[in-house]
Formats: sequence, C-alpha cells, structure tokens
Amino acid sequence: MSKTTRNLIIVFAVVIVVGAAAAPFIIKATKALKSESMTEPPEVTESTTIDEFTYPDDEETTDEILGEIESSLLEASKAETTPVTSTKAPGETTTKAPGETTTKKSTVTTTKASTSTTKKETSEKEADSEDFQNLEKLSAQEALASNAVVSYLWDPNGNFYYTEDNPWQRNFGFNVLYDWGAPLTIMFYDTIRAKFNYDNTEWMIQFWKGQYGYLFVGSEIGVYTRAVGSTGAHYNCADDNHLINMEMTLHQNFNDGRGFIKLFTRSYYPHWWSTGFVDGHLTDYKFNDRSCLYVYSRLTMYDAEMARAFGDGLSECGLVEVSSTSQLSPTSNDGYCISGNDVYVGWRNINQSISASR
Repeated sequence: MSKTTRNLIIVFAVVIVVGAAAAPFIIKATKALKSESMTEPPEVTESTTIDEFTYPDDEETTDEILGEIESSLLEASKAETTPVTSTKAPGETTTKAPGETTTKKSTVTTTKASTSTTKKETSEKEADSEDFQNLEKLSAQEALASNAVVSYLWDPNGNFYYTEDNPWQRNFGFNVLYDWGAPLTIMFYDTIRAKFNYDNTEWMIQFWKGQYGYLFVGSEIGVYTRAVGSTGAHYNCADDNHLINMEMTLHQNFNDGRGFIKLFTRSYYPHWWSTGFVDGHLTDYKFNDRSCLYVYSRLTMYDAEMARAFGDGLSECGLVEVSSTSQLSPTSNDGYCISGNDVYVGWRNINQSISASR
C-alpha cells in the first residue's frame, strides 16, 4: 500500500471519529429542521467560516501527524478494555469543596412480579417490540438520556448533555487533526492547551467552548498524557491512574441586559474528560465570536508542584495569574488562581492558544 493511500485511509478514519462525536448534535438538528422551520437569520445555514487555527512553526507536518494517528489506532485495536477499579486520583488530598454536598448517582431497576414465567417472557418480548417500534419517535433528548446515541447522556437535574465516564472516544487519544476537522462536523469552538511535565509524564490539559452543531453550545476539559520525550502532537487520553478532580461551569451572555447567565455546572468529580452541552446558539450567528461564553473551572492537582507546573502552562497560553478567585470574572482578563493544590481558571476571550511543547 502506498503512503498516499495509507494517509487517505487515516484521514477518512479521523473524519469518522470526529463525525461520530458530533452525531447526537447533528441528529437533533436534523429532527428540528424536519419539524419546524429555522428561526435564526439566514447566515446560520450559509456561513461555515471560522478563524483558522494557528500553531508554532515547529508543529509536525500532516504526514507525520497522520503517522502518529495510525500508530495510535493500531495500539488501541490491540489494547484490552480494563475495568475501572478506582475513581480517586493518585496523591489526591482534596476530595470535597468547602460547603459542598455530595449527591450519589444511582440506577434503580424495578421488576414487576409475575406468577407465570411464560407470561413474563411474553410481556418482555412485547415491551422490546414496542420499544423498537417507537425508536424513531424518540426525541434527541430522550435518545441521549437512554444512552441510545454514542455514549452521550442527559442530566435531568442540571438540564444538560454530557459524555459517560468511559466513552469509546477514549481509545483514540487526541491529536490536532481533530480540531482541524471540527468545522466539517459543524463544531466551531475556542480552545487552549496547557502543557507541562510532572512525575516523569508529559501532560496536556485542554479546554474547549463554543457551538456544537447548529442547536447546541457547550464546553469541555480533557486530560491527556504521554511518555517524557515523546515527539509529535499526539497524546493519549488519561487512564484511571491519572484522573483529575475538577468542576466546570459554563455561562453565556445573551446581550439582553442580564449579563452572563449560568447554563450548567458539572459537579466536582474525578475526570479525564469533563463535558457539558445545552440547547442554544452563540450570539454571533456566524459562529466566529465565542466570547459570549465564559468557563469557570476548578481543577485539583496531586500536589503543589503539579499545580505550579499546570499554572505555568496556563501562563504560556496567555492567562494571567491572580492572587484571589474574586479576581476571576467575565469582565476581567482570562486568568487563573492557585490555592494549595487547586487551580481555578476563568476563561472567556482567548480563542486559540497552545503552550510550548515539552
């Protein structure tokens, strides 16, 4: 197989991965378009422009990046799924925010008793048949809530969508090509990548916020690692021994005089990928200006050394260190505050930034 043919196959695989990640948002947009006419100005469907990503001159060439993805996909295909045995990050010293209450998630299964085994089996078959017949009638929200679409779930209390703890995307790591291909799947977002070294590991913590499909806005925080001395732009998704306790809140300014309104909060919890999405759209219908979104987050590092290293990575991305969390707001500069092992981040204006490679 020639190198050109191999690269085309890899590019196709990347498009499939990114497209599948955007599937739930595209599904709901399609349903909405069929059921009613769009109320937004025409620019929404006509415009697909976005500020281009810019990276340092020493970034890998496309061929080299594609080669990295190919190797990562081969490794992922050989890897066996490892059951989650712990949700506590190594060295964690802070497990609960001051005044924070803990809500346990539980799944309750109710089984109706039956005096006849045959009758019970028949009833279950009828129920399955009815579910199958009603599948097309499910709204996007109901489909996501029932985990019917690519690992996305619905939080009925917080009224937002999110990804499950161990989604299929975890097998593919992360590469800059995913961001480059995002506009092809109707995802237009800002992003910053803070890179740092800690405990003989190269870390990258990446933030996103923006438009996901025509009908959703949201934000994400991802944690990625790789061996010290690695080259190229590809990282692995953090495993269960490298989770970070974090909390994330997304606000939006609708330019109606109310200021920034909270859309949702992902509660403090160990994550490798924290996500949240709600029905809505950016104030700028061309999706070029995402500054109407403000992300406030708290990430707990394993110790003060790691918090300092992460903070230095944020500084290289253009965020300003402040001495108090009260100085973090939508009206101040994008910044961060280190308090013990906790790093608080307030982000609104920086659209594309990456710290120096380690």
